[in-house]
Amino acid sequence: MHEYMRSIGLTDDKLTEYDVDKLCDSVYEEFDRMETVRDDEKRVNFLELTKDFGKGFGLKVLGQQDKSGFHRTSYYPYVMGTDSGSEGSVGIQKKSNGDSYIGVCNDGRVGAPLVFTLQNPGVYLRGVKEDPTHQYRVTTTFSALSLMGRVLLPTRTRAQQLAWEPSEWEQERIDTIELAKMGDTAALQNVTLQNLELYSMVQQRIADGDDILSIVDTYFIPYGMESDQYHILANIRRTIPVKSTVTGEPVWRMELSIDRLNMDMCICAKDLEGYPTAGMRFKGDVWIQGRLNFKLPSADLK
Repeated sequence: MHEYMRSIGLTDDKLTEYDVDKLCDSVYEEFDRMETVRDDEKRVNFLELTKDFGKGFGLKVLGQQDKSGFHRTSYYPYVMGTDSGSEGSVGIQKKSNGDSYIGVCNDGRVGAPLVFTLQNPGVYLRGVKEDPTHQYRVTTTFSALSLMGRVLLPTRTRAQQLAWEPSEWEQERIDTIELAKMGDTAALQNVTLQNLELYSMVQQRIADGDDILSIVDTYFIPYGMESDQYHILANIRRTIPVKSTVTGEPVWRMELSIDRLNMDMCICAKDLEGYPTAGMRFKGDVWIQGRLNFKLPSADLK
């Protein structure tokens, strides 16, 4: 995900592999946080090194350390999510290259499995090692990086957004989707009928002259060749202007909400069209990351 380096303020289009090597070396030498997990079978240590380049965002470097030294296998920019996390069931699988992992979370608020890049593989590997029977409760906090986006007007006032509560129909739809995912035939039929009703309602309003962006408040659509990239329309809950400590480039950090799914996002100020404020909407393409949250058995010993 080299191109997403600009999302955290590293906007030099001529950022070479040599420059990235130097940046990763600096993270290895002066990291802010480190997770290490011993692989007894291979007799190596997995290292996850984190360096902040601003408030809540920066660069992660992954690799393995043995007797001959540290061998970098992956690196990627990140932004830390602040939400308590989704309670949907989650599955993790290692990618074919490097030490990166891909995850899938079944959250009924989205309506489809949400694919993401695992943000904290060190904690995950430690969890697998210390809690192989999965007794501990796990939640997933989502965040995103964007290369371009646009600020849109809202469909509801700020006061209406703050006072919004899901209707009985919306909650029933979430519950029905969860049942359908577990193989409930009746629930699957109900979801199909609900989708047809929604489609008919939208088509009728478009025929009456309404604009699609005034009908649809938010959405979450898979985008591009990568499974963890999405095209989103989200409500902006909060904005924080920050700067990269490496380049001084202005970066917007936003708290977004899609229905009741919340996530933090970073985008370079020059890649955003419009001025973001709470109550407006963000429309753009994003790369989704997810952080697993669970209490490890080793935490009780500290």
